[in-house]
Amino acid sequence: MSIKHLHHVTLAVPDVAAQITFYKDFGLTGRTVGNRAILRCKGRKQDQVIVIPGKKMKLHDISFGTTKMGLADIERRIRRSADTVLENQPKEAPYDGIWLRHEFDGMLYNINISDPAIGLGGPKPARKTSSFDINTPGHYKRVNKKGGTPFDTKVYPSRLGHMVHFTTDVDRKLDFYTKVLGLKLTDRSGDFIAFLRVPDGSDHHIIAVIKDDKPGIHHTSFEVNNIDEMGIAGQRMMDKGYRNGWGIGRHALGSNFFWYIRDPHNGLAEYFSDIDYIADDRKWRARDWPMEVSFFLWGPPPPAEFGKNFEGTRKTTKPTPLVSSRT
Repeated sequence: MSIKHLHHVTLAVPDVAAQITFYKDFGLTGRTVGNRAILRCKGRKQDQVIVIPGKKMKLHDISFGTTKMGLADIERRIRRSADTVLENQPKEAPYDGIWLRHEFDGMLYNINISDPAIGLGGPKPARKTSSFDINTPGHYKRVNKKGGTPFDTKVYPSRLGHMVHFTTDVDRKLDFYTKVLGLKLTDRSGDFIAFLRVPDGSDHHIIAVIKDDKPGIHHTSFEVNNIDEMGIAGQRMMDKGYRNGWGIGRHALGSNFFWYIRDPHNGLAEYFSDIDYIADDRKWRARDWPMEVSFFLWGPPPPAEFGKNFEGTRKTTKPTPLVSSRT
């Protein structure tokens, strides 16, 4: 048995209020509990991002959900592992379930018993999504009506789909995620990046790891309905003065459209849509892709700082709103 879904990510930042404002502008909803902020996707009864105060920006923990049987299996594998240990619940970010630390890099994890919340996606969408007919040469699905999404549409991401973090050793983290947590390798590109999924029904990845000289968070990623919503939401973030992390474009591995936005502590939050879904593990073969074809299918070249590890940032950069050309 393995973990069943990505539950939430906890971040420590110097300016909690600025981070809350960013996520609310991004389309999430939030509330405070003591000195913590809890962010959710609208209409989804599951915490997605927890923000706690810290002297510097840091990935505090990653939380996954599983079944009662899955939790027992994972706990047995932890006890057999040479470099993973059980931990006490942290006071600064309490959560039900078990806590463990991968001693290789010191990363902290929470595993709790929970079902994926409404809005997970995949082949069984749990809520209505907005879509539009697309006309292609010789095939006209949209006739006598306007296409696209109204520019004044309010965009609310439906779920935290995946997150990506840095590691000093991709293979060592693959061993942890596959042998301890029970995930499966979906694709990789040498020793630079690897993508992992839940067995027997999952997006292309719920977590990925990137090679760097220290651990740290790269980005969290939130699903929107389509590329129009992505464009509208991303442009609004630009109008609010946030920095463009990278986009719009389409990834090669995972196939999803993307637009990354820089948060006030130099982290990245991604809008994504149309990601690959693996329903049957027998019909998917993990491949090791050359770097030149693994990064993105189309889009602007990634900025030089896109792959930089900003873990440890102490500075808060608040946005300066632009004067939008739209009225």
